[in-house]
Amino acid sequence: MNKITLENKLEKITYGFHDSPLGDLVIAQSQIGICWVGFMVRPANGAYKGDGFVRMKSFLKKAEFVRDDKAIKPVAEQIMTAWRKDKLRDVPLDIRGTDFQKDVWEALLQIPRGKVISYGAIANDIGRPKAQRAVGTAVGENPISLIIPCHRVVQASGALGNYGWGVDLKEKILKIEQAI
Repeated sequence: MNKITLENKLEKITYGFHDSPLGDLVIAQSQIGICWVGFMVRPANGAYKGDGFVRMKSFLKKAEFVRDDKAIKPVAEQIMTAWRKDKLRDVPLDIRGTDFQKDVWEALLQIPRGKVISYGAIANDIGRPKAQRAVGTAVGENPISLIIPCHRVVQASGALGNYGWGVDLKEKILKIEQAI
């Protein structure tokens, strides 16, 4: 008889879709917390890395995906409430990345609603002032959009810069947050 080791078992990830005022979301959670929030924006509409579902499956390669929109609905409501009330730290997260990425994403969680910050300022905040480009890369790899507010990072000039879900969506979110 073959033994299945824990290393060979796929992690169960529950995901679902949610229609939000910002657009359609795909949300995934592990037993620890939310591990993915992405927008269902197609490349033709500005998402330069693919839609949220495609990106989720690429990011969580070693997962058994179980679609359950009903189970994700209260999670989606919690996300939207936390975003509206700027209580992002109240949402249980399962953050997956390198130590550097986690440092950047932790710094993003410090940016209050209605504010924006530059990539260079984030680099300074994490004690890596020369790592602006690496910070930009880490911001772009954020797997938990909206809750880890990568949309609040702009260029030093004040220009919006890139956003994996499209600059139009970034601008829309920042206008709702009254950051621009």
